[in-house]
Amino acid sequence: MLRDALYRIGMEYKTQKSAPLKNDPLADFVRNDTTELVKSIIQRDDLLVTASVGQGNWAEIPWVGIFNPEITNSATEGIYVVYLYSSDSSKVYLCQGQGVTSIKKEFGSEQTSELLRRSDLIRTRVPEFKEKFIKGPISLNGTTDLAKSYDNAVAYFKEYLISELPSETDLQNDLRNIVNLYDQLILIGGTDNIETLSFFTNESESENETIEEKRKYVRHSRIERNKNASKKVKEVLGHTCMGCGFNFKRIYGERGQDYIEAHHLIPLHMLPEGKAVQMDPKEDFAVLCANCHKIVHRKKPMLTLEELQNIKGVQMLRKAFASKT
Repeated sequence: MLRDALYRIGMEYKTQKSAPLKNDPLADFVRNDTTELVKSIIQRDDLLVTASVGQGNWAEIPWVGIFNPEITNSATEGIYVVYLYSSDSSKVYLCQGQGVTSIKKEFGSEQTSELLRRSDLIRTRVPEFKEKFIKGPISLNGTTDLAKSYDNAVAYFKEYLISELPSETDLQNDLRNIVNLYDQLILIGGTDNIETLSFFTNESESENETIEEKRKYVRHSRIERNKNASKKVKEVLGHTCMGCGFNFKRIYGERGQDYIEAHHLIPLHMLPEGKAVQMDPKEDFAVLCANCHKIVHRKKPMLTLEELQNIKGVQMLRKAFASKT
């Protein structure tokens, strides 16, 4: 049970840190058993669940995180859901957090104010969750700079005393609620500013698009740029453009080996509301060369794969490339 897992980590972690990390049973429990347990509760194949107790040495603050790969698959950047333990392991926090490492690299000494600004933006964009969660920041009482920065990265949280953990039902409901918060937050733009949305949106029509359209376009682009999804798509569909038939290796030799772009076939207006997209590499994607991909997205509505293939010039290219195979 989740309650038992959270309790064990809280009760054993502080003492176990005096032992070598390599092959430690508690470390293995956190990284494997606990992440599998969280996966079984949220039942979301589109979300990644990972945990950390440190690398080489024990971390001051152990964590178990839930990541949407549309946004991030790392605790160093983006927004995500995470369990964070206090430095003395007496408390565990369920948080809507954000990566602090990337913020520190960009903003330096101003990282605290930037983290607080983004946390406030998160609460402003999903205010309906104020009744279910507490407003951040939190207090982990960490001693390292990294541990201290976690505090200000939290927008919403639930605090649990290890000695007085809620019921299993309550813990699981809190977890599902914060994953729902995460879904809603991603849907409406996460911590992106309007300027960021405009940068990603269609160059020819961006001035006339609504904020909602811009957000969907950014989300669509992120799906296509998701490294994990893109890799799977190429493994399934290959590396020849499904529009014009162009193959980068055939033209550019080894420099073009395994290069192609992944294109998400679902139109923006059909992206599901309030939840992440579960992607099927074979059914939901096509592989396109850079030219075809740009043309597909250049105007709205975007071209379907069939419409792209029916363009006279594209048909001519397909025949020309086919004749050279």
